[in-house]
Amino acid sequence: MLIAQATKRNNIVEYILYLYQIEDIIRSFQFKLGLIETTIISKYDQPQEVKEQIKSWYEVLIAKMQNQRIEVKGHLSELHDLSAELQNLHQQLLTSYQNEKYIELYEAAKPSLKELVLKAAKENLQNEIDVALHGMYGLLVLRLKKQAIGKETEEAMKKVSTFLAYLAHYYKLMKEGKLEISKNKQN
Repeated sequence: MLIAQATKRNNIVEYILYLYQIEDIIRSFQFKLGLIETTIISKYDQPQEVKEQIKSWYEVLIAKMQNQRIEVKGHLSELHDLSAELQNLHQQLLTSYQNEKYIELYEAAKPSLKELVLKAAKENLQNEIDVALHGMYGLLVLRLKKQAIGKETEEAMKKVSTFLAYLAHYYKLMKEGKLEISKNKQN
């Protein structure tokens, strides 16, 4: 909860990836709040009041996941909504805003995104941002499991990560009302 609050304000991509991880943690504990409390929440170096807030946060997430029937796989609808919002901003940065640096980073990541689409053919990914997020989360899981990651994969995912970081930056600017259309707009 504490990490989620900070990352949602500062980096929407990290927030989404963090919640993907929390969803998997909840699944691994079989939606048992008591087990999450004793194994995770009790270990926080926080006052009891904050621990209770964290417990309530997990309880709400568990209920949402069960209500949305994503006990086995899938993501919370709010995360799909954020991904769609990022996809919309992505399209605007490519077309309306015509942000040259963003376009350059996207073009560098595009071959990797195409590869990710092929690898995730069985997944129900809605757009390029879903694909990029799915790929980044997969890389995170591999790292957490301490599995070997090939040099080509590392390089490809670095391009995707850089592209997503730039998108997250512009998302924050948009949410703060500071996103301005370039004076070099070519439409």
